[in-house]
Amino acid sequence: MGLPLNLGKLISADLLRISKGKSLPDTVAPLSTNMKAAIGLLYVFVVAIIGAFAFTLAHVSFKVQLLAIGSVVPIIALAFLFIYFCRKQKIWSFAGASVLGTFGVILRVLISTQPNLEVGGGLPVGVTALYIVLGSLVALKSYECVLELRK
Repeated sequence: MGLPLNLGKLISADLLRISKGKSLPDTVAPLSTNMKAAIGLLYVFVVAIIGAFAFTLAHVSFKVQLLAIGSVVPIIALAFLFIYFCRKQKIWSFAGASVLGTFGVILRVLISTQPNLEVGGGLPVGVTALYIVLGSLVALKSYECVLELRK
């Protein structure tokens, strides 16, 4: 089975199932609370990435837009890939989500400290802090799931 084409409906249906405490479809066994939390955080992280990406594209020069497209689009694609396979309880997808969260935090800090990218002063400090905390939570909760699946 390939990746679903209508990811918006999949995301909203999954978030509704998670909030009601039900297991997600296409899973081997019911997802643990840690796995549900990791997947939910990954969904929120993707929304934050897309929001910051849209803000960046609207407020920067063409060169910086190309840099943002080249660096953020692969991250978004990987995030959706990890979400899909985390739902199937693949250990490598939780490990990848953990690395992705860490990479997102590092990238956000680097961009925020580089005034020549025109993005550093673009996002409010609170949004940047929220993004960093969210990326850290994704990394930690996904790593916790890796440890859980290794048992």
